[in-house]
Amino acid sequence: MRMSSLFGRTLREISADIDHPSLRLMIRAGLARLSEGAIAFLPIGTRILHRLVTIAREELMHIGAQELHLPLFQPRTSPDCAQSRLLPAASTLHCTDQFGRSLAFAPTDTSAIASLIAGEIASYRQLPAVLYQMHPVYCDNCRSSWLREGAGFTVYALDSSAAELETTSARVHSAFEHMFRRCDIRIVSVEGIPAEGGAAAHTSVAISEHGDTDVMICESCSYAAVLEAARIAIDSTTAASPARNEPDPPEEIATPNCATIADLARFCGVPESATAKAVFFDSPERGLIFAVIRGDRDINTQKLRLVTGVSILTPARPEQIDAIGAVAGYASPVGLPNRASSNALIVADRSVIAGAPLIAGANRHGYHLRNVVYGRDWRADLVADIALAHAGDPCGNCGAPLQRTTGLAVGHTTHARTLLPGTTFLDREGMTRPVAVSSFNIDLQRIILSVIEQHYDLSGMVWPSETAPFDVHLIRLGKQDATRQAADALYDELSAAGITVLYDDRDDTAGVKFNDADLIGIPLRLVLGDRFLSDGLVEIKQRATGVMTKTPRQEILATVRKVRPPLS
Repeated sequence: MRMSSLFGRTLREISADIDHPSLRLMIRAGLARLSEGAIAFLPIGTRILHRLVTIAREELMHIGAQELHLPLFQPRTSPDCAQSRLLPAASTLHCTDQFGRSLAFAPTDTSAIASLIAGEIASYRQLPAVLYQMHPVYCDNCRSSWLREGAGFTVYALDSSAAELETTSARVHSAFEHMFRRCDIRIVSVEGIPAEGGAAAHTSVAISEHGDTDVMICESCSYAAVLEAARIAIDSTTAASPARNEPDPPEEIATPNCATIADLARFCGVPESATAKAVFFDSPERGLIFAVIRGDRDINTQKLRLVTGVSILTPARPEQIDAIGAVAGYASPVGLPNRASSNALIVADRSVIAGAPLIAGANRHGYHLRNVVYGRDWRADLVADIALAHAGDPCGNCGAPLQRTTGLAVGHTTHARTLLPGTTFLDREGMTRPVAVSSFNIDLQRIILSVIEQHYDLSGMVWPSETAPFDVHLIRLGKQDATRQAADALYDELSAAGITVLYDDRDDTAGVKFNDADLIGIPLRLVLGDRFLSDGLVEIKQRATGVMTKTPRQEILATVRKVRPPLS
């Protein structure tokens, strides 16, 4: 590819609003642009995307996976669109076709793949199987709007039982690990948000201070999980100390203008951990959900959504709160006048069910109750871990302090416990059994960002050989016709030999060309200038090490093949 005719150009300066280092480098190097707030790949960036696609397909084919192409849109009645709990409902895009039919671009392919499996898998002889497809990725709740779209692979591992599925799933994990190694990126597998039915999940994260996924890590036992899934133990930091003697009965106290936990703790002269916080949610399946947690903790809405079995949580409406006799800002589950007749579900976090008495709302404007004790003064319908983990919280495995960091989530794995509807087969004894399924997802755009962040220096990107857009960056210096002809001939020879070349044939200065070469970061740089006409030597520089040598023209092809790192 000749740079003189390349669509897209390098930039010296870009908007200060773009603060992610990988995205800044992509835009400066002419790999991509922001178009309508999303990443649009230019030709060089598209070549990198294609390289990742090739790597992914090679690794999946190596384990015997077979490629599918599933429909992009599904009817609005599809379970994926109407009932998916893997992602918030807002992540489903809706539209109407020219015939007035309601369609949706669902966050999962569950319905489509279930339909195919039901129609094609009839016998144990057809299992195990691994199926995959490449497809667009969309997520409108990403922390960075420019990450909302991408391209990804979804892989389905099928087997005859959960036990046998572990072996098949391990093959898929191995394929992804090989892919990450070929891309030369460091990935950490952490616990992810469980899917519908409590199915275990894992998230592949490239640790990054610029990532959009919060991760809790225990350096003592190597436990790691995304923030929303992190499990914490109960100790003095997460529950009040038990009272030695029977506490006094609840006492109503006036607390004017104390509608927040911070105001209440300040007014009463106690830490926020000595209070109980009431939070109200609405849900399509259960109606009003009344969550109670210690005042210094925060509700983990993902945990709460899963333990209550609802698809989405939204803030409760004032009339819902009024209907159970609670008073917003001064609410608690103590003495709710209409609790028996309401359908509200009261959920208590573990931090409030044991320990010293707490200050809780009196369900009366301007008043709270001292000495509120769980079990004596109120009870919940459900007790569960619904707290959002904090840095320093005890690890749920070993009790050591958790540390908080960030990363870029590049993949997700769901180990299904609830099987796909209608997908059955006949086993060796002729009995009908359900097909066991696990799903795996990777996002190629996020992998590109991770490769760049883990491989760059002050001058620009330093591409690993397998993900580089080209094998060689050839630079012509000088304007003599003989120099031009020699550089053109070298470009043709390398290309004919299967070496991919970005040829800088522009009439720019050496400084501009060298800076662009370092910015784009192709593994090998060849320089052929006017001096070549007298000495016959071509300069070779390795981008990663900076090592430069000069090689006779007739030995260039052999040298490039030798110096270029071998493809896996």
